[in-house]
Amino acid sequence: MPQLRKRIWKSGKVTWDIRYWESGKRRVHTIGETDRRTAEKIFHKFCARFAEGGVDGTDHSSEDHSRRHRATLSDLAEFTKAFAESNKSKKTQEREQLALHEVIRGIGNVLLVDLTPSRIEEYKAARLQNVRSATVNIEIRILNTAINQAMEMGLMESSVRNNFKQIKIPDTEPPKWLTEDEIAVLLNTPDQEFQAFLKFLLYTGCRRNEALGLTWDDIDLERKQIVIRGEIGKMGKRRTVPVNAILREALSNISGPHHGRLFPNYAPNQVSMKFRRWVKQIGLHDKASLHTLRPTFACHLIRQGVDIYVVSRLLGHSSVRVTEKHYVTVDSQHVQAAVDLLDFNRR
Repeated sequence: MPQLRKRIWKSGKVTWDIRYWESGKRRVHTIGETDRRTAEKIFHKFCARFAEGGVDGTDHSSEDHSRRHRATLSDLAEFTKAFAESNKSKKTQEREQLALHEVIRGIGNVLLVDLTPSRIEEYKAARLQNVRSATVNIEIRILNTAINQAMEMGLMESSVRNNFKQIKIPDTEPPKWLTEDEIAVLLNTPDQEFQAFLKFLLYTGCRRNEALGLTWDDIDLERKQIVIRGEIGKMGKRRTVPVNAILREALSNISGPHHGRLFPNYAPNQVSMKFRRWVKQIGLHDKASLHTLRPTFACHLIRQGVDIYVVSRLLGHSSVRVTEKHYVTVDSQHVQAAVDLLDFNRR
């Protein structure tokens, strides 16, 4: 289906255009400068002409049906790339293309109408020899989504399957997290910069690369908040993380000029290696990785009675189910404490 797009130029000028696919090619119909209501009227008339058989008035139905029937996995990858350029982040574009090209490499450049469940099952079985189930599931999800998008745009036959099953993964082990005593040992490092970095992760729940990508311009100590920009956030998501008094003091005490990167002396692999050496030295190497500080942040908030929806938002998760499945664990003591609250004999 055609899409109406608004474009704001650096000069402040606002223009409108219509983007659509026809005969396998992406096209743009320029409306120009106008108000939204007028642009929408033009768009609706355009859609009516488009539905009748093409913008130029020619009936392309027979030609388009033949083209859709001959569509291959490579055609799907090409469409997905073009669609993502104007709708998705660069990281998402790269991930989708890698997944689709892996499917093409494993199955071959087959016609989409010949893409059967049995072929997908063979692909999954072969792929599992080299990668984890979660990786295969990501590839299958991307394939299903790509086919759905192409069908919605009228570029693929409606008979093409678009609901290939993912691999059922057993419940994962509870996440590893650090107790208050273990956190005290972890933070007892003479390296003040490293201690500030560890405190930052523990008190924000940020990912390693998010913390390393922050600049002092992203930190507002007066308003007590940190902005995780889309460029450094996972999946291009922007979010705001509050700063408590302990973290505020730690950030204020960081030596050096407060401009540029927040942690300019650390690179991703370097700081991970530094962390591994430190936890081995203090005897926590079997329990802690740098990413462990993220579920530690989540688990301690949950134990303090913070709503899981709030925790999910702080972590920047797309769904509370992700938080519940991968970041929260309940031990036997808390289960016992919960049922001990019950007393039906009280009057």
